[in-house]
Amino acid sequence: MEKRRTLSVDIGSQNTRAWLFEQREEGYALVCSAVAETSAASGQDLRGGVNRALEALQEKSGLRLLDLHQKLIRAEEGVGACGLSLSAGKPIRTVLAGISDTYSLAALRRLVSLFYTDVVLEIDLQSDLNATAQLEKLIAANADLFVCAGGTNQGAIRPVRAALDNLRIVYQSLPRLIRPQLVYAGNEALTDYAREELEAGEDFHRARNIQARTDAESLAAAWPAMLGAFRRLRRQQLPGLAELEQDWECEALPSAFAASRIVRLIDRMNPGGKGAMALDVGCNSTIVLAARGEDFIGSISHPPISEQVGKETSRYSTLPIDAQTAAAYMLNKKLHQAFLPATLEDLAIEQAWTRVRLHYALRRTRELFPWFGYDPELGLLDPYEPVLLSGESLVRVPAPQQTLLMALDGLQPHGITTFAMDKDQLLAGLGSLAEKEALLPVQVIDSGVFSNLGTAICADASERSSRRVLTLEIDRGESARETLEIRKGEIKRVETTPPGPTRIYLSPNELTDVGMGFPGLGGWVTVPPSEVGTVIDARGRPLELPEEMTRRSEAFYNWLWELGG
Repeated sequence: MEKRRTLSVDIGSQNTRAWLFEQREEGYALVCSAVAETSAASGQDLRGGVNRALEALQEKSGLRLLDLHQKLIRAEEGVGACGLSLSAGKPIRTVLAGISDTYSLAALRRLVSLFYTDVVLEIDLQSDLNATAQLEKLIAANADLFVCAGGTNQGAIRPVRAALDNLRIVYQSLPRLIRPQLVYAGNEALTDYAREELEAGEDFHRARNIQARTDAESLAAAWPAMLGAFRRLRRQQLPGLAELEQDWECEALPSAFAASRIVRLIDRMNPGGKGAMALDVGCNSTIVLAARGEDFIGSISHPPISEQVGKETSRYSTLPIDAQTAAAYMLNKKLHQAFLPATLEDLAIEQAWTRVRLHYALRRTRELFPWFGYDPELGLLDPYEPVLLSGESLVRVPAPQQTLLMALDGLQPHGITTFAMDKDQLLAGLGSLAEKEALLPVQVIDSGVFSNLGTAICADASERSSRRVLTLEIDRGESARETLEIRKGEIKRVETTPPGPTRIYLSPNELTDVGMGFPGLGGWVTVPPSEVGTVIDARGRPLELPEEMTRRSEAFYNWLWELGG
């Protein structure tokens, strides 16, 4: 059978990644991946970084992908379908206009959360009734993107019409090299009026109403319009993007949006109904994606660098580090994103900051999606299976035990959770191909491209420290079974190695909750082989850390030692 090759490229703020897939008898498989520095800074043509990534891909695969003119070979012997995703470029300065803070504006914040936006102004059309003052705010915002919603279908009209009138003045009057984009996702009775009033041509993007009824919200109704606005802006802002899309016969997706497709796919592929989650802690941002049935949650966050963040980072360091040293490292990393930890102290700060970034990202997600099951004190309350870890700060780590401990400390999950690793950082790459090659993501995921990092069993008990809270009976298929007692405050590891799964019987005391339904209830759990094994986390929720710096760092060191790292 003739081998069919497919290419996907993700252009990030720091790195451009490329993946080559091949269709074989057993289905699509990842051939290899490559990375190069992104060339989108300072007005450079981003095709330079893309071509360097493809050259590295050629060298690794032994296949010729570029012709003598550095053009992608698209004939039968070359690449078929192409996918392209993008997170490079400055955040898009965005204005939101909605009927009220509780309804329209809250929904709009959730809508724009996956599109690399920086919301610089919000207009509450019930409170900001003065049209002149509203216009002054719109002009001062100097925004690239205006997103307007409000009113159920056949609902409020007057305040929305007034806002559209002001948006027309802003769009028509301000001299800009890069034309702003206008997305309308409100009362559909006003859609034609909005298009005719704004006179923005292809810069106007109409969507279905994201709140057609007061009791229903559909962000997906506006995703096509948001994608259209995102692409038109990025084509103007990033030299070479339009030409790349034309040559490859594809349209760029926001990287986080592309990754969200795969999280939703994994949720559909798993029949257990526990949902799927992905966490991407990259050089510049932290992405949280979660799907369960029809519910989807997604956010991108950029944690601030402050004295308070420095203090939080020092609390989670495996070495005694003061807040000022931690803040200085974070500032240096922000200015030089390619900087890698060079010393043990750097590594300790980097991993502590990763924990803090996870806390911040989950809090931010809860602010956007109030129904998200996360509590800043108690951790991640909702179960997800699996939790997929990706991004430079979670993947480029010396040992998998360190990655798993960072994830446990950052999420503080409850019950039983399986952690997987996206070592090739494939989520966006697979997502950008999902529409063109629907079977490719499914077959690549089924091939085991995401490695099983470990299973965490979190035993939450109100017992005092050092009291027994859980007993394990471990069955590896041998004649003798192993028994292990777990005490409050401990973290223990049970090795789970190939070839087969390991069965563990959980026998909690009456005050201990291991996620079986209610405290005191136990049972058998079957865990697959994994890199780290099965981790029993009985440290409790919230995670209590020693106050004294040296004792705190010793505690982290001991926990890591227990995991084998």
